[in-house]
Amino acid sequence: MVGMTLSALLAKHGIPDCLTIEKHSSTAIHPRAALFHPRTMQIYRELGLYDAMKTESYKHYDEHAGLHAVETLAGRSLGTWMSDINEGLEDISPTSRLFLTQQMFEPLLREHASGHGARLRFSTELVDFSQDAEGVTAVIKDMESGVEERVRAKYMIACDGNRSFVRQKLGIPMQGHGLLSHSLTIYFRADLSRYVEGKYNGVIYVNNSEVRGFFRLDKTGREGFLAVNTAGERGTEESRYPGKDITNERASKILRAAIGADVDFEITLLSPWSAVCDVAERFQDGRILLAGDAAHIVTPNGGFGGNTGIQDAHNLAWKLAFILQNKARADLISTYEAERWPVAKKTIDQVFVRYIVRTAPELKTDDLEMEEEVPEPWLELGYQYHSRALTSTRLPDGSVTSDPATANARPGTMAHHVLLYTTDSKAGDGGNWEASDPIPIADLLGHGFVLLCGHKALAWIRAGRKLNTENASERPVGYWPELGVHRVTPAVANGQFYEKYQVTPHGCVLIRPDGFVAWTEKGEEGASEGNERRTDEAAARLEAVMRKILCFSPQRPRGAGAGAVAIASSKL
Repeated sequence: MVGMTLSALLAKHGIPDCLTIEKHSSTAIHPRAALFHPRTMQIYRELGLYDAMKTESYKHYDEHAGLHAVETLAGRSLGTWMSDINEGLEDISPTSRLFLTQQMFEPLLREHASGHGARLRFSTELVDFSQDAEGVTAVIKDMESGVEERVRAKYMIACDGNRSFVRQKLGIPMQGHGLLSHSLTIYFRADLSRYVEGKYNGVIYVNNSEVRGFFRLDKTGREGFLAVNTAGERGTEESRYPGKDITNERASKILRAAIGADVDFEITLLSPWSAVCDVAERFQDGRILLAGDAAHIVTPNGGFGGNTGIQDAHNLAWKLAFILQNKARADLISTYEAERWPVAKKTIDQVFVRYIVRTAPELKTDDLEMEEEVPEPWLELGYQYHSRALTSTRLPDGSVTSDPATANARPGTMAHHVLLYTTDSKAGDGGNWEASDPIPIADLLGHGFVLLCGHKALAWIRAGRKLNTENASERPVGYWPELGVHRVTPAVANGQFYEKYQVTPHGCVLIRPDGFVAWTEKGEEGASEGNERRTDEAAARLEAVMRKILCFSPQRPRGAGAGAVAIASSKL
């Protein structure tokens, strides 16, 4: 899923010459769970998949599903972690959370990626690889014919799962909380509608003396799975190994204990797995980068695994594209680890907290190091970056996360959700404004750099246009990324924008292609006048900011040259 998403994003940014390999013969065939977070859905909204994903999701799952806790499915309720997964989201995101299994989603993604030029090869395995100063050489094998071939690429992105061959060969160790349990997923069919209709929807945590884990059922209550983290006497070493040497007989006993009633069921698949919350010590080794489960592994609690990987891909895609198109220096790629590693570390620590609280409270001892749990929106929409690809090299407020509902947008934060009234870069400088429907700020983002200017920021508006004009007429092809310049309407209509982004009508905000704020200029009256001198000064400053973000030296840029990107992926 992560590798195929990266392929689709690279194609969107103009890099279709990207080979994604998958050792399996097709997309996922088992209904592995996926709770898609609002930030992830913003990314798929950029790709044009949001509506199709919602349509498919709502066929099988309730958009107002929740996270519940029970002693058994047929027994008493223990409480609710989240009554409605989408409650309150409309104020902080243009997209919602939704449930959709990989089995349902990956065919949609595959069709989109292939339709936009991405090269996907199934039944293909990475056998070996090496790298030098100029690129990576990979040896890949067709699983059906056994034929091997060499592929040469500028970069290789390893999205090859939690047992990553690439990570192991590079000798990159994992760190974190280690093995929590040898868990088990029991896929089954049964009519459990009488126990869920009108009561439970979404994720249903089970906690009793015989089994601890969670159900994921479709809205009919007739198909789903039970993820088992521990089984047997609570707190014993043996209870941490429900997936070891599992048999249908033992799985049936566990499933019946979780249901809490004598119900007919059919087990369709038993899938043992390791419950781990760990992160790789580094995400980059030369021209090889780790993403998804190859870079960080978490338990399913909160659904952060796939979402974090997809957000890795989103961070990587524009950087790789700009480097390959000579719009940025090769040094830009080092900011991937600088930005994503702290987010991954925070995520594994927070998922560990959720695992303990929701599934294994007996592990919470006085000497256990465990940070305080932060709300889901802080992790999903409030994570923050610091790197040389921003104008701030320190985390906003010194923290990896913040509350997206109250925090201000500043360099390093996501471009927080507001509704905007704007005119585009072709609009005149006059004062006549036509009323228009507001749009989410996200509608302007995801394709390139965006410069949002206050309605009195004439110098910045003209500076953005000036850089675009010079790019088109004077600079070498591919030298400079075009800016999307937008002028927001007066403060009365856009008060939320001016307040949230802490700029005046004389100021501006520069947002990166991945939707993160790169730079803000508060703006002062007079400094934003649109005369020629002010415009030249603003253009020089804006160009200096862009050079810093794109890792160019002040004098002369140096690109990495064009070339393909190879993605080693055993788990698309």
